[in-house]
Amino acid sequence: MPSTDDFHQSIGRLVAQILTYPPDSAQRRRLLNQLVRRVMQSGKLWKEYKPYYGDALQQMWEYCLTHLEEYDPSRASVTTWLNYYLKKRLRYFRDRSYRELKRRATPYTTSENKDLDPLDRVSAPEDIEPVIDIWQKTLKWVETDPDGILRATCFRKRPEINAQTLFLKRFPSETPWKEIAADFDLDEAETKDLPKFYNRKCLPLLRNFGSSQGYINS
Repeated sequence: MPSTDDFHQSIGRLVAQILTYPPDSAQRRRLLNQLVRRVMQSGKLWKEYKPYYGDALQQMWEYCLTHLEEYDPSRASVTTWLNYYLKKRLRYFRDRSYRELKRRATPYTTSENKDLDPLDRVSAPEDIEPVIDIWQKTLKWVETDPDGILRATCFRKRPEINAQTLFLKRFPSETPWKEIAADFDLDEAETKDLPKFYNRKCLPLLRNFGSSQGYINS
């Protein structure tokens, strides 16, 4: 697995390559899809378990992918830049929810402030939405585990350390293995075996799901 620095450098080069192509070109759309897939798979995007998270995520992508020229590599990494706008959208939805609750609780409302945000006026590139949809459906499968197969796939005799738990720790923030091991109070030998268990037992379940949904080739 590449280091964090290698990942940031690789994504930075990809963005620089994207910007060499015209906005409406097929080459640019292809590389934008690659950018979305790699960032989503990296687990480096900010994650919150909120009902509006999916909407915020999609609006972040819609804005950033159509305003990629605004990215300044001298100020932040690509994922830091993306997370800035993602958190901005999350704040927008959170504030809107708060205003809605306040409005319902206040029967005599004479006016309502409407926040205008440039992200609200941007349309998503057509090819990007399926990628986000796949990510959201995969995350929902992990969270619900409808067949119970993820919770049943346990590390040694520790039912609390199962495929579902590990996916949720690795997907949103790519939590380091040492930190996960510390959370479960694993000894040195168990700490070394945990990533092996993840690769041998957990990832095949994810691949099987992707294959069954037509996301990847069998």
